[in-house]
Amino acid sequence: MESEALRHIRTMRQLRTGLEMADCRPVRTTNSLSKTAEETARLGSLTDRRLERVLARERQRSATLEASAAKSRRRLLKSREKLAITVNQNRALTALRHELQRARWQGKASPVDPGRTREKTGRVLNLDY
Repeated sequence: MESEALRHIRTMRQLRTGLEMADCRPVRTTNSLSKTAEETARLGSLTDRRLERVLARERQRSATLEASAAKSRRRLLKSREKLAITVNQNRALTALRHELQRARWQGKASPVDPGRTREKTGRVLNLDY
């Protein structure tokens, strides 16, 4: 004899969500059952106008949030670029300092161009009292 318990199990594809149910038919309450067709049409048009305002407000709010998020992303990218510049500069300086240190330990001449070093100016300050 077959089990009848498992015949009525439904999969996720066979189930309908609340949104799908709401799209199919309007909610029927006791109050809505007692209204005439003219009252329903008039109230429906009022609801549509209010709904348009709410939807317009929501679109504006969404656009504002999106603009804010884009601005935050731009600021974040800008700060990351500045940080990357600083990190790259520090790495280059560290590599140069290690090279100079190795040259000093091995007794070699400085690997830096002598033309690039700063020379003191020959200014002399004479104080006559």
